[in-house]
Amino acid sequence: MPYHNPLGPLAARIEIPPTTATITGGPESPVNSFASSEETKVAEDEFAAGVPDGGFRAWLVVVGGFLDFAIAFGLVNSFGTFQARYESEWTWLSTSTITWIGSIQLFILFLGGAVVGPIFDKYGSRALMFSGTAVCLLSFICSSFAIHFYQYLLAQGILLGIGNALLFYPATGAISEWFNHKRGLALGIALSGSSVGGIFWPIIINKLFSVVDAPWVHRIIALISVPILLAACFLVTERKDAAGHDTEGNRVKPSESSSIRKAVAEWRFFTLCLSLFFIYGGMLIPFYYIPLFAIEHGVGSTMANNLLAIGYAGSVVGRVGSGWIADRFGRFNVLFVMGILTAVVTFCWGAMTTLSGMMAFAVLFGLFSGGLIPLGSACVAQTTPDMGHIGLRIGFMMAFASFSALSGGPASGAIKDATISWFAVFSFSASLTLFGALMLLGVRLWWQPLGGKPIF
Repeated sequence: MPYHNPLGPLAARIEIPPTTATITGGPESPVNSFASSEETKVAEDEFAAGVPDGGFRAWLVVVGGFLDFAIAFGLVNSFGTFQARYESEWTWLSTSTITWIGSIQLFILFLGGAVVGPIFDKYGSRALMFSGTAVCLLSFICSSFAIHFYQYLLAQGILLGIGNALLFYPATGAISEWFNHKRGLALGIALSGSSVGGIFWPIIINKLFSVVDAPWVHRIIALISVPILLAACFLVTERKDAAGHDTEGNRVKPSESSSIRKAVAEWRFFTLCLSLFFIYGGMLIPFYYIPLFAIEHGVGSTMANNLLAIGYAGSVVGRVGSGWIADRFGRFNVLFVMGILTAVVTFCWGAMTTLSGMMAFAVLFGLFSGGLIPLGSACVAQTTPDMGHIGLRIGFMMAFASFSALSGGPASGAIKDATISWFAVFSFSASLTLFGALMLLGVRLWWQPLGGKPIF
């Protein structure tokens, strides 16, 4: 009759040796060895899988992301300053044609995620961000020698877009790996850097154009930008143990993390990408036209340019505040509300023709639209089954939205050229954002019906 120790597993813990029977194989038997290895594996998994959700190193990554976005993304956000200047200089070109420079920047920034995201998942952030800094430097140098429209399109449009893509996705992916319950806040703080950049870059660029020749404007931009981007390269780093775990830090089965196709080929994820396609396509349009709309309504060029900075000041509050609120009331919920409010205030823009009205619009639009991009990335991260594919998922979403970023500016410019009506432009922008927000509500209910988790 086989021996059964009445103390069961407790005997192994308090090391009571068997007294009357011999256990074949002793302490190194396959049974004991397997149990020991399983306990060790569980302990290691719990240690490796826990998402820090804070700590000194995690917040350094956020600081690096903030610096990164303030410089590179901030310059993209400031294209409205260049747009107004180019309109006054290139009078033979249409608004729609000039807008292609800013649209190409955004298109490549968004589309680049399809390539840069998977590279980040495999190789990390450092090499990508150094490469992005080098490409941005090349963009500034080439822009300083540009004379013709096509040269600006290549240097300021394509090259700066590539540099931004190489900088944006490693920072966004790394922050998403270091945070879970505070992810909305962390991404909001980091991406508020692009809004801070949108405040100081228009002021700096406008001042530079008034005191130095155009080529030196781009060279001084390079002198300011490159040291700060290099600091960001050293501060941002990925979490080495993120792969193979979900957003909560739990280990996922190998079958769930082995296929790139499975990481993106899911209908709910595709519909989320489609809703963000419309939201981003609509909300990016006003940034092209805030200074131009003001100038056409009698505001001086300096104040018209400052309106863009005022809008980004509101965006700083919107990005940090919406992230903090979303962590408590649900990322999908808050993104939907912000999308609706952005559409409403855009519809009202045409009626705000006085300086005070334009200032009110700039603040409100920045406040409501500021959280849309960081919360979009937070929603993707929240629904990612394996954080080892976070770069791929965010990159795929942004690449999908790139086509609306590319077409939104020129399409709205064509509408203005054809109708000579700002109301048509604002209606087009607001309708896209509103449609995307309503679609997002459907995606949210598809993923988490009412009556389920209170926060989603």
